[in-house]
Amino acid sequence: MKNLIYLCFLALPLFAAAQKTGVHSYKIDLTNVVDDRVKITLDASMIGLGKTLDEEYSFHFPATIPGTYATLDYGRFIYDFKAYDDSGNALKVKKKRNTYTIIGLPAEIEYWAEDTFDSKVRKNKVFEPAGTNNQEHRNFLLNAAGYFGFFEGQESLPITLEVQKSPSLYGVSAMESYRYGNSQIFNARNYHHFLDCPIMVSKPDTTSFRLGEAKVTISVFTENGRALSGDIYDAVKTSMGAIENFLDGELPVTNYAFIFYIKDYTEFEGLFNGTEIRIGQIIKVIRQLAGKGFGALEHGNSSVYFLPDFGGSSVLEGMADVCIHEFFHILTPLGLHSEEIGNFNYIEPKMSQHLWLYEGITEYFAGISQVKGNVIDKEEYVRTLLRGKLVTSDKFPNDDMSFTEMSENVLEKPYKKQYPQVYQRGAVLGALLDIRIMELTNGKKDLLDIILALRNKYGPNKSFKDSDIIAEFVSMSDPALQTFFDRYITGREDLPIKEYLHKVGIEYDRSFKGEIVVDPLKDNDVKRSRIARKGRYTIKKVGKNDEIGLQEGDLLTSYNDKLQNEFGYVSKDEVIQLEVQRSGADIILPYSIKTTSGVKSHYIRFMKTPTKEQLRLQSLWLNSTEKE
Repeated sequence: MKNLIYLCFLALPLFAAAQKTGVHSYKIDLTNVVDDRVKITLDASMIGLGKTLDEEYSFHFPATIPGTYATLDYGRFIYDFKAYDDSGNALKVKKKRNTYTIIGLPAEIEYWAEDTFDSKVRKNKVFEPAGTNNQEHRNFLLNAAGYFGFFEGQESLPITLEVQKSPSLYGVSAMESYRYGNSQIFNARNYHHFLDCPIMVSKPDTTSFRLGEAKVTISVFTENGRALSGDIYDAVKTSMGAIENFLDGELPVTNYAFIFYIKDYTEFEGLFNGTEIRIGQIIKVIRQLAGKGFGALEHGNSSVYFLPDFGGSSVLEGMADVCIHEFFHILTPLGLHSEEIGNFNYIEPKMSQHLWLYEGITEYFAGISQVKGNVIDKEEYVRTLLRGKLVTSDKFPNDDMSFTEMSENVLEKPYKKQYPQVYQRGAVLGALLDIRIMELTNGKKDLLDIILALRNKYGPNKSFKDSDIIAEFVSMSDPALQTFFDRYITGREDLPIKEYLHKVGIEYDRSFKGEIVVDPLKDNDVKRSRIARKGRYTIKKVGKNDEIGLQEGDLLTSYNDKLQNEFGYVSKDEVIQLEVQRSGADIILPYSIKTTSGVKSHYIRFMKTPTKEQLRLQSLWLNSTEKE
């Protein structure tokens, strides 16, 4: 008890210090939820707007936020907006889209914010990781853009937020905070920092660990009450260790928060593991999943996840992949960004040209760090991860738009349709850039070196000019790199995938014609489930011409990796072992490889006899973590 009283006593001067002119001082009441709405008040007298009583003041809610690249219009979720002067008299207010115009000098503002999770709005739907949730006594996801506005021209003022909450709930955020009675006080440097640090208020389920010098916290809310933070840590710790090694333990953050909201779909566990499939269930799950924005959103020192739980370990599958990508945003755009992001215009957003840098290179680093950290081997990376991105990136309409054109106009048609390509073609651009830099510098530099050098020049609080960054990028590597940008990033030429992969001893054919392996299931007299559940196909029907010895009900382990080795397809007549579970017992069925003439799209394999130079560059790219 003495310690608690002492801490509260220490907190009082801090809270008092925040109460000064030149600060947005907010209060949000989470103890009283009415129709999915919570009340917010702002002490406008602390902002220092002036003393003109008949002047108009514009109070804005964001049209969008960095990282979403979509129109969100958070002002749609604000209700009963009122402003009062210092005598308590109501002032006249006019609304237009996301802006409230107040006639007269406001001393206090109050309004109610509805959550986006339960909203019936479908046009420009708010992506759940960027959304808000008001679930009384259980969970509040406070993405600040959905609750807190700002006076025009006052975005640089510091923020203090008092969260009034139930004693059993606790708010987790990358922002500094302290308790004040039943409230929790959060402080932000300015409005940009405020929006960059979401808060989740819920019953604590947290696991913390160290990564380099940084403290990392995993905070989880599950609708069904499952405690998952420890399991999520187990799922990501190896990959996080690989990131630490990739960055030589030098992380540009001291505190990082993973925030998870897990939606409960465990009633459909039988449907998704293949043990209970009914038409009624399928229709019900389709209706419930329709319009849900599962995924994640990065922030400078945190990331927010909205993911489904279909029972068992389903929620943990692929967890590492999405967490790695979001965590790597500590490099870009946290430490390296243009003025469009650093001085983000929340009212009339202007997009940067460089999504190849913010999202593409981030996605590329997420994969290559796992190869260098021995989490996955080079064959899996090249044949599965990289090939998958090559397949999808091939659909980018580069005859119609360059990557920088798409980025700059991503909020508009037809460009916004291509936004998912930042994770596909953008990552391929990262791989090709990395190979080219290592080639031009004779292995003395790679892509990470350039990014770190630019990050050290700029950092979180200094923005580069959109029009200058490519020239700076080139100046830190080799002048010949300019041609790459001119042709493939600001230009519209097809990517030189075959040429660049050849440099690292890898053969690639967009459309290969020749001898290919006969698939033991697809080209056999059997019918199977369309997708593998928990890594296994279910055999549904076996015909008389089956050449393997399968039986109806067999569970066949995925076998694609057995049909190829690092040099391509395995040889004709080579015998592979197919793993089958039959009536609860594990058995092995041999299959003698058969081949036929055919076509294989995006056929990729390591060369059998690469040159010494190809092996050297391949080692720099996929194996070695040391520069020459």
